[in-house]
Amino acid sequence: MGFSSTAGLMLILSTLLACSIYLYSSVDLSTVKINNAYSEHMKLMNNKANENLKITSAINVSDVIYIDLLNNGSQTLEPYKWTVLYNGVPKKFEVVSNTTYLTPLNTVSLRINATTPARICIVSEYGNKYYCTVG
Repeated sequence: MGFSSTAGLMLILSTLLACSIYLYSSVDLSTVKINNAYSEHMKLMNNKANENLKITSAINVSDVIYIDLLNNGSQTLEPYKWTVLYNGVPKKFEVVSNTTYLTPLNTVSLRINATTPARICIVSEYGNKYYCTVG
């Protein structure tokens, strides 16, 4: 073995070392991102499982539908993050009591401008769906 083979071996080893350092940092960063995403997913699934709304009443008063909901779950919810579907179409709604947070065992009333008969679906902030029929 001459000088050129030793220099070539050192060049190959140093290149392998530099590549392995780069690959390790990339894999480590990806692993951290995957673990964080999994933790966030599990937190949201836990919130979804602990959420439980109950539609207590839905009445029509002169082309305005009032929907009362009771929070039977253990999560504090935000009604402004919900979606109201009227016969399958998203509909603008108002929170009658201007409640920002719906704590457990409290109620909130929603108002939508719509006619009856109607099938109403309330989609909560965690994706649970609650149905009622009016008229």
